Amino acid sequence: MINNAWKDYLYKYILLKNEELNLLDIRENNGILDIPVIKKTSRTRRTVAMLTVGINHQINPPEHLVSGFASPKSKKQFVLTDEIYEFIRNAWIIREYRLAKDERTVKSEQFRMGLSLFQYKKQMEAEQETLRTESILEWKNQWINIKNCSSAHNHERIDKLNRLKDILDEIVAKDKINSINSTWRFQKQLLFLHFLVAFYQISMVEHHFDWKQIGARYYRKIGGSKEFDAYKKEFIEVAEELLEYPLHLLGLSSLGTITSIYFTGPMQGDSASYNYGAIHATTDLAVFTEEFKTEADVLWLVENRGIVTRMGYERDFLIGSNSFILGIDGQLRSAHRRLIEQLASTVKQVIIWTDVDEAGLIIAKEVGETVQKFQAITKWVVPPLEVALNFEEFQSRYERAIQVKKEEQEQEIGGVELWKKWINP
Repeated sequence: MINNAWKDYLYKYILLKNEELNLLDIRENNGILDIPVIKKTSRTRRTVAMLTVGINHQINPPEHLVSGFASPKSKKQFVLTDEIYEFIRNAWIIREYRLAKDERTVKSEQFRMGLSLFQYKKQMEAEQETLRTESILEWKNQWINIKNCSSAHNHERIDKLNRLKDILDEIVAKDKINSINSTWRFQKQLLFLHFLVAFYQISMVEHHFDWKQIGARYYRKIGGSKEFDAYKKEFIEVAEELLEYPLHLLGLSSLGTITSIYFTGPMQGDSASYNYGAIHATTDLAVFTEEFKTEADVLWLVENRGIVTRMGYERDFLIGSNSFILGIDGQLRSAHRRLIEQLASTVKQVIIWTDVDEAGLIIAKEVGETVQKFQAITKWVVPPLEVALNFEEFQSRYERAIQVKKEEQEQEIGGVELWKKWINP
């Protein structure tokens, strides 16, 4: 009365431990089966549930059922209507109701994924996996062809393009498509890989180019110039994180996207020199084309521009403590990371100070990882305005503080006397 495919499915996904189907007491009515579920112990045997399933096995279920049931473990509530009975009859859903110990009273009722819906989703997943495999292979072949046909016309940028080449080669060799950004869906990850190949292709031969030329040259079709437009900002940012270098310096016209970096304190570069007494700004282009250094002893890395401004007013404190204040502006970009690495190599202390929220915790961790390769003592500011000397202590205290109250740096910034204690506790 019930085939082996149904039995295997019910035993694997629906029945609980020590439960089994009572095949002798199945009742059939108009293409629908009511199957008792029994549970056996060493001393008892009782009916614990009833499953209502269908035997029509229609192939194409409604879209809302396909999207509504993520797995056989999903449980939904429906009102029994003629339509729902039809869904059961076509093996798209199962009606499951659990019984109390008297074996008659209904304790709970829910609907589960049926065999036909399960098989349909498996078929769709298999087809999607085939398409995924084919699209990855197409990208790999595209990269290999472009790599083999490209020769650098711009030798001053060849080191960075070789880094991009190594990244793409590693993705091909190790099949690491998910290593770029695991939070992106597959199609976005794949499009980004096409963007990297397209950028490599044009940067090898063009001294300067604009955004639209990247896609146009790569796809060579009407509309190709717009292929990457939906994710322009994200793709540029992630590519710069991978290369640790601005794409502007690899030929991409900036279109007004130069990043400013705000700071106060002494800093010297190849073409500029800064002293105490004002809030200064440099750019990502300067950071990647010059070598900066500082004579400061204490490097403060703060999340908000407002803290840079506030501490900049305390000129006597800055000079007396020989401090340099660098603003991260809410996101640690590749330019921030490079400047931090340049400055942290000579200072004695690094003090990291971020907002009390989830983003602040992430920034503090990333900044800590950036400076840990240097000899400077690293400190993190933790609520209530104290310092921790290791990240584990900082993280534990910060997470507790987030649960109590999230706040921005400007809400509690202490003052000169407190800042001196953080330097010399």
